[in-house]
Amino acid sequence: MGRPTPSPTPPFAAQVRDTARDLWEGRGGRDEIDGVLRILEVGTAFGSTIGALEQLASAHTLSDDGLFGWPVMRLRSPQWWRRLGDERLDRVFGYPGVTGLVQARALSGLGLVLPGPSRAQRGALAASMCATAHGLHTRMGGYGLDGSDHLAFVNYFVAAAEKAFGHDRRAREALVWFLAAQVCGAYFSAGVAKLASPVWRDGSAIPEIFRTATFGDSGFYRVVHEHPLLAKAVAWGTIAGELAFPLVLVAPRPVARGILASGVAFHLGNARFMGLNRFIWSYCSTYPALAHVSRHLGPRTARPATQAADRTWTAAPGRAAAGLVRAATTPRGAAVAAAGLGAAALAGAAARRVAKARRDRLTAARPGELVRVGDRRVHALARSSAEEPRCEGPTVVFENGLGAPATQWGWVLRGLGPDTPYLAYDRPGIGWSSPARGRQGPDETADGLLRLLRARGLEPPYVLVGHSIGGLLIRCFALRHPELVGGLVFVDASHPQQFVRSPKQREALPWIKQRMATTQAQAALGLLGHSGRTEQMNGLPDDLAPATREAVSRPGLWRAARRELAESQRSWSPDALRLEPSSRPVAVLTAGETVRSDPMHTGLQEELALLSKVSRHDVAEDAGHETLVLDERHAGHVVRAVDWVRARATTADAPQDPYRNDEVSRPS
Repeated sequence: MGRPTPSPTPPFAAQVRDTARDLWEGRGGRDEIDGVLRILEVGTAFGSTIGALEQLASAHTLSDDGLFGWPVMRLRSPQWWRRLGDERLDRVFGYPGVTGLVQARALSGLGLVLPGPSRAQRGALAASMCATAHGLHTRMGGYGLDGSDHLAFVNYFVAAAEKAFGHDRRAREALVWFLAAQVCGAYFSAGVAKLASPVWRDGSAIPEIFRTATFGDSGFYRVVHEHPLLAKAVAWGTIAGELAFPLVLVAPRPVARGILASGVAFHLGNARFMGLNRFIWSYCSTYPALAHVSRHLGPRTARPATQAADRTWTAAPGRAAAGLVRAATTPRGAAVAAAGLGAAALAGAAARRVAKARRDRLTAARPGELVRVGDRRVHALARSSAEEPRCEGPTVVFENGLGAPATQWGWVLRGLGPDTPYLAYDRPGIGWSSPARGRQGPDETADGLLRLLRARGLEPPYVLVGHSIGGLLIRCFALRHPELVGGLVFVDASHPQQFVRSPKQREALPWIKQRMATTQAQAALGLLGHSGRTEQMNGLPDDLAPATREAVSRPGLWRAARRELAESQRSWSPDALRLEPSSRPVAVLTAGETVRSDPMHTGLQEELALLSKVSRHDVAEDAGHETLVLDERHAGHVVRAVDWVRARATTADAPQDPYRNDEVSRPS
């Protein structure tokens, strides 16, 4: 018996009409999959053809001196491309050769849009669209692309691959299901990303988006700007719609139709107000495929006899699950199930071993020492008279910035004199210190630092140095133990009211929270190895940089940093504001880049200097907020500020630690 041959392809208009009617009524047609993919091809190709024609109209941007010139873009090309030879790459992707690639894309798209091509021709045209999309996307280095371009590539891949399995019903079904999963995943992941963003949750993202020149609309911006509740409703409506979109696959038919209709309205609105026209074609052309899969996954309804007789692998999941249960009760099925559980257990054990190996590697690579303070181990870099008999004078105590381990002070510690006692340490959960139980309010942080100083045998007076958020903590400590503090050094430090009084920093706070949440997620997935945060640590001394990069790649560090940021808003800032001016010397060092990005920062930094009549305020013009500490070029500014305060702290009577005779834990 010969293989069945696909039925002849009907005219496109009739095919679309029949496919739409069959999907709407929830029944399969003569060749429903071909009709679904024909709509996919035409819709996606229509948008791609318009995009190619627009690209040809602005071809000057692809010239060698244009915005997307090949001499620059080739630097971002993949390594395997370069094995083809520079001459070949220049011929294809240089100007004007690249315009031929765009022209080929426009012609292939037009071929898919026009009626009449056979299945084989459609497959060749879809494959051509895949190839040109890959070439142009890679050539552009990711610039100028969006989610519609990525989904269009998936659409063409599915359309081309389906033509290679014209006689295999299961393979064709699998491709349609793969497409449905891709589309639902795209919507759902977009919803999750927005849900994690504080500016989306409070609605402030909406007016900010629509005020831009790229995606903006002045009329819509005025409305949402003047009505914050409407902006919040739009934001949450978008989040809810994207998160709920995958329900289209399992919802009853009326609900599924409503979800698809809302999707069309959503993309039409984006096209009208944001100019995102291509999303209509890339996304909405996949909706027939979603309806096809929904007919199999959704609630069962009465079906025609011809369809009931078609026992394909797309039978209802409940029937398949029942079959699996029956199979698992047989001896062979039980053995397979046991093997599966064993494999899962082995995978879990392997994951635990990998995590433990990473923790062991991190511990082994740590510089400094672990000091036991109560039931915790605290990582510290310290020098005292116990190790260096020449040490004398005030002890310098460093409080790190947000999410930064003690090694961030590497260049500063090397710049201190050989007779200067010091302590740099990691707060709970940061760097190599173990996490703490419960909240770390100002009382707990000050008490923990004092216990560490006593355990390490470091005597007062203490010159406290705080970078960024550490500036709040040195104020909290000085408020509780004024008799132990000889002076304060603020290194581009946080002001207790900076998020209240500075509009620039207040607007930045939600983005900081979002970035930290994203960074934690990246660290948990092992994707933080080459991020900007880890690359910053390359500027540290060679013996500290690798270990510090490893430390800031841990998700636990970012979990602790997020807690610190929340605690700083809740209790550290109000507590730090209570510190009154005194006669102790104060040095303030401000990063020039921070001042230029927020002019109000200068006034806030000057207020820090008003905490003492004996004070100085310097600006490191070329330094940034992080590089002021991490960069060897700027660390000298910090060292000079510390030395200035130490010289004046020693002129007063050195206060004594009233608790020095208490029993304390010693270094382990």
